[in-house]
Amino acid sequence: MLAELISRSPTFGSLPQQHLQQLMPHFTRLEYQPGTTIVAQGGPGDAMFLIESGTVGVSTEDARLGMLHKVATLEAPEAFGEMALVTGEARSASCEAIGATVVHRLGKDVFDAIVQQTPGLALGIARSLATRLSQITKAREIPWMSLTERQLDRRLWALAPEQILRGNRLAPISLDGRTLTVGMVDPRDGAALNALRQAIPGMTLEVVAVSHDDYERFVAQRHQASTQSAQADVPAGQRPHVVFADPTESRANPSAQAVAGTQVVELADEIVGTGLALGASDIHIEHERQGIGVRYRVEGSLRSRTQPIPSEMGRALLSRIKLLSGMDITDTRHPQDGRMTVQAGQRVIDLRVSTIPAKLGEKVVLRILDAEANVTDLKSLFVVDGVRQLYAELVFRPHGLVMATGPTGSGKTTTLYSSLMARRRPELNLVTVEDPIEYHLDGITQVQVQAEIGTTFAAVLRALLRQDPDVVLVGETRDAETAKMAVEASMTGHLVMTSVHSNSAVDAVVRLGELDVERYAVANSLLGVLHQRLVRRMCPSCAEPFEYPKPIVDRLYRVGAFRQKDRPVLKHGKGCERCGGTGYKGRLALYELLGVNDQVRAAISAGADAPTIARAAGSGALLPLARYAGVAVGQGHTTPGEVLHLLQQVGA
Repeated sequence: MLAELISRSPTFGSLPQQHLQQLMPHFTRLEYQPGTTIVAQGGPGDAMFLIESGTVGVSTEDARLGMLHKVATLEAPEAFGEMALVTGEARSASCEAIGATVVHRLGKDVFDAIVQQTPGLALGIARSLATRLSQITKAREIPWMSLTERQLDRRLWALAPEQILRGNRLAPISLDGRTLTVGMVDPRDGAALNALRQAIPGMTLEVVAVSHDDYERFVAQRHQASTQSAQADVPAGQRPHVVFADPTESRANPSAQAVAGTQVVELADEIVGTGLALGASDIHIEHERQGIGVRYRVEGSLRSRTQPIPSEMGRALLSRIKLLSGMDITDTRHPQDGRMTVQAGQRVIDLRVSTIPAKLGEKVVLRILDAEANVTDLKSLFVVDGVRQLYAELVFRPHGLVMATGPTGSGKTTTLYSSLMARRRPELNLVTVEDPIEYHLDGITQVQVQAEIGTTFAAVLRALLRQDPDVVLVGETRDAETAKMAVEASMTGHLVMTSVHSNSAVDAVVRLGELDVERYAVANSLLGVLHQRLVRRMCPSCAEPFEYPKPIVDRLYRVGAFRQKDRPVLKHGKGCERCGGTGYKGRLALYELLGVNDQVRAAISAGADAPTIARAAGSGALLPLARYAGVAVGQGHTTPGEVLHLLQQVGA
């Protein structure tokens, strides 16, 4: 077998029969599984290889972009690795087994001896090297492609989050096995390629260059329902009529109204009314060179007002907002915080206002705190009934500690407020300690922390314990004194709910230890930890069954979102007028729940680290984020792309 293989090889075929016989004992037979790297670019040139069966992919890496260019595909009886042997330099390409592959390895010492003795072998190698160099040169050139006659494949568009594709002007064009061809307006943008590679790990990217106009026409097929999905213009008839609770009573005071200016008053009304109509969480007002820009954060992404506001109106507009929120309008050099209230129809909505001095002028951000829209019942928050029931059991306990964790803006406050409202009863004394108070809740005593005068979380909590509370919500546990007081309160007959910043439910337990809370106290008081993240919710009006590419489905199984026995029917939002053509409407919380059973309690008491606690919880006390996300996808609440992007961020 080996003799026939050597004789058919373009590299060794010219050797005399006696030399072939001498070579055979020096080859070593090796087997490689699919995806295994046989030689790596930059590695030492210590051997060459002859392919017996299977397929070997040859690729080179662009050091600047960090991407692989496929150079060639080799099969039996071709050879590879000889270039580095001849030049004496590090390998210029990587070779990977595409399928199950068998090769024969010949070491450098034997190879050098054969080349010196046989001029014919050197000539064959020279021909092979010339062909390979030509292939490498062509591979380093990024070809152009016209998208005029191509149709956008929605299955491929679902491979990665839309913000990565649109934000970096990337267009998935075709998929061959695990090789994805991607069109790029700027094919040398290494950061864009890295972002895409991280979003879809395990896939090989082949890049083609496309023109800007070609790209926009191609991608417009994804957004046929609305070409304005990234803009934030709402007709006057669709905006709610807003009335500010003006502390200066300027609406009833003609002279004050004149100072503000009718046009500025109407502009402030329009900006806030548009934010409410869009369902925005924040409104950004900032100075730009062309004027005053306004952007709205809707479903996690910022949308811009089409027309900037003239610069000459900027000072008056910012003064109007600062006046309404109780700030000092003469101070433009220091950050300020304020609050205002607006009535929109029958709804009364609070806005938290923050200003900072910037290069071109003050920037203002208004956080919309709409309790009616955000504080809801637990059934609306949890799309997985079993997890909701387990969590409800925790918050309805008479005493103990329940923690919510997650990054800033992940919805922890909404979850805690909704949990508190679920416990609201006339016969119970419910109290919150917050900085700042996010929403005003009827029937609940809410206390604002004022650290500058000594009214800290710990100080207020200490005083509250003398107020006969049943349930206490501590807005955030960020220091050792507050953590110890919260744990102490939970051990003395009170249910305490609080938030902690951590990257997982298990990490939150370790975080309490880092805040110098005794481990035995944590073990005896902690009932459970709820970790959460936000993704976009699929639009229910245009959701429909959808066949996603196999690599996406495989990844869902691989990261633990689906179990092997699961056969979910996946969906996507095709885009409609209600969702602005995006396929998404609103946001959805995905949860990870850690319940403290005897095994977890023992691990905490013993001072175990996070991995050990996680293993102790593996007996059923921990529902991983990936599994909850998989159920949400299987029920049609969100898409695989949203889930996979999130799990990639958290390292799942």
